[in-house]
Amino acid sequence: MANNGDSKRPVPPSPEEYARLQKDAEELRQMAASGDSDEARHRRQVQGGMHAYVRYTGIGMQFVLTMLLPMGAGWLLDGWLGVSPWLLVTGAALGAVMGMVFVVRTVFRMEAKDKARQSARETGGKS
Repeated sequence: MANNGDSKRPVPPSPEEYARLQKDAEELRQMAASGDSDEARHRRQVQGGMHAYVRYTGIGMQFVLTMLLPMGAGWLLDGWLGVSPWLLVTGAALGAVMGMVFVVRTVFRMEAKDKARQSARETGGKS
């Protein structure tokens, strides 16, 4: 028996199998184009988690700094004026109020952006 290379050729699919393969390939193309693939969804989840981590870490750091700066100023003024601990306590209270105002305003701003992004996604627009 002569080896003419025919034994290495793949067997062509039947017409039904060919139609199924074409349909599957088209579905995969559409998923890739729309960003609905498993990989794209996973990437969006990871990016969303990292984005939230960075946002909330930033809010926490700014809250701490907003509290520490007035406290530090009160501590320095207490040492300079000799009225310890009243300006430190006043600075702590002022810092707490400023920090909470900052956090509340930032959260409201973030929620408004998230709502706008969600409504744009639902209507098909981009934000």
